[in-house]
Amino acid sequence: MTKQYLLTGATSSLGIYLVKLLLEQGDKVRVLADVDVDCSCFDGMDVEIFRGETFHKDTMKDFFNVENPRECTLIHAEEQVSISQGKNLLMRRINVSGAVNVTDMCIKHKIGRLVYLSSAYALPVKGDPYVSGQEFHFNRNLVEGDYAQTKAEASAYIMEKVSLNKYNAVLVLPTFIIGPGTPKDSDIGKVLNSYLNKEVAPVNGGHVFVDVRDVAAGIIAAAEKGTMGAGYILTGEYRSTVEFLNDVCEAAGVEHDGKMFPDWLLKKSVAKFVDAYYKLTHKTNPKDVYAVFTTSSQAHYETDGTDEVMMGASTGISIKDSIKDTVSWVNQPETGT
Repeated sequence: MTKQYLLTGATSSLGIYLVKLLLEQGDKVRVLADVDVDCSCFDGMDVEIFRGETFHKDTMKDFFNVENPRECTLIHAEEQVSISQGKNLLMRRINVSGAVNVTDMCIKHKIGRLVYLSSAYALPVKGDPYVSGQEFHFNRNLVEGDYAQTKAEASAYIMEKVSLNKYNAVLVLPTFIIGPGTPKDSDIGKVLNSYLNKEVAPVNGGHVFVDVRDVAAGIIAAAEKGTMGAGYILTGEYRSTVEFLNDVCEAAGVEHDGKMFPDWLLKKSVAKFVDAYYKLTHKTNPKDVYAVFTTSSQAHYETDGTDEVMMGASTGISIKDSIKDTVSWVNQPETGT
């Protein structure tokens, strides 16, 4: 049976994979994109394109005007990602105001189901292991960084609507997403460019990565089989900085020189002096470039054996292959106009 999907954030790498998977299933797809966003990625596809901004409700009226709203599923995949510790007003506008507006419009227009792209980093690090497929509680004051805090705030709002309005919403919480389509100016794109161009020595640490194609498949699985109010964690493999960069070197066909930023310069006792040095000299701080490896969530994720939603959602792509595809994508030459 053909289903109607509404999708925000469709022009991102994740959004494009979601559109392709939904069309392959024979579903109808309607996307919302800002007026100035290039939608040529959908040329030749049977996709309805509506223009509007999630943080301006009035611009979404036509997008939500569907024939059978109760039979529709909206996937809210629009987000701004940054691991920077600095304040970002645009991030709050998109990640919080946008999510709140989309949720309110879903309830107002009686959209059958909302699937929200949250983040594993919206969950507090401390505490018992998180079991995917259960109801989670979010508190922006228990997580660090604008990205995690905005995701926690939006997730808490949606869970409140689930509780008070009995609204049919499902949350998907991926760890750090990589893979083809990764923007060159993204956090991970900057890591690759900085390392391969030998601009800044990397710092020790590690992170859990997940492939964008697995996230797309997981979102659709949650949309089709997820339990109202449940959160589904999409996680992949842990890579230390050295392991990650070894895979990067192999993919790029270069040698890993083994040089790392000294660990003692990252200790709290001297960190503020190191930070001051880079600020005064206007040099690139390795902590900023490689922050993804030092801000890794230490939360534990488990399954209790009843989380059948995500079974079969994995594409089987290894993180090593995902890193290879990311390197190939980021290193593509710029095309002229």
